[in-house]
Amino acid sequence: MKNLLRYHFKVFLKSNKLLVPFLIYLFYLFTAYGIIPYSIVSSFSESAWVVFFIMTYVGFSYTEVENPVTEQLVLLKVKNDNLYYLSRIVVLLIVGIIMSVIGMLYPVISNIYNSSQLFTRELLLSDIMFGLALHCMMGFLGAMTGALFHPRIIKNRKIAILMVFFAAVLAVAKGALIEEVPFIGFITWIFPPVYDILVTFTNNEYFSLQTIAIPFLWGLLYGTALMFVQIYVLKKNKF
Repeated sequence: MKNLLRYHFKVFLKSNKLLVPFLIYLFYLFTAYGIIPYSIVSSFSESAWVVFFIMTYVGFSYTEVENPVTEQLVLLKVKNDNLYYLSRIVVLLIVGIIMSVIGMLYPVISNIYNSSQLFTRELLLSDIMFGLALHCMMGFLGAMTGALFHPRIIKNRKIAILMVFFAAVLAVAKGALIEEVPFIGFITWIFPPVYDILVTFTNNEYFSLQTIAIPFLWGLLYGTALMFVQIYVLKKNKF
């Protein structure tokens, strides 16, 4: 596993596809926390769905990095399809965790720099812990959403781009869509539950285990389901 992770990171870093997402997220953090004071729960929730969008892009772009011939050669050498595909997912998880840590470190440092005046109340350790968990879960959900549109699953890349964009947007905006067209709710449940998760924190002043436990588990289960679907289809759809 260690050698596979090293290999995947080397391939991904050489593609330079990670630079733009990180710069975009840093720019977002810089502009978002430029207005003070800010509600902790709402700001962390907003930052988390931005991580979802960015990791959806990262997951999607990651599927196009490796050359199919090289992938076949590595699979032949490893002789374990599950291990190979899991190692790719672990790389995405690590990227998502790094992005999430940045998303939490920036406001914490900025709050210290602004003499604890960045937020409307005192920043607690529980806020940081629950906020990081929310970011990591959203990162995982986004990565698995983007990775599902693999070239061997959706061969037409133009359609794949439209589909992943559509899925990411509806994941966040389906609440507003259901309000306008209620019956559409029978369809939108299949999209990532980003809205369903974040709406539970609306008007909340504090994070708590009671409020975050079920949304966190729901996002984790949905992302895990996407992961297994991807691995199953990739193993079935050979080169």
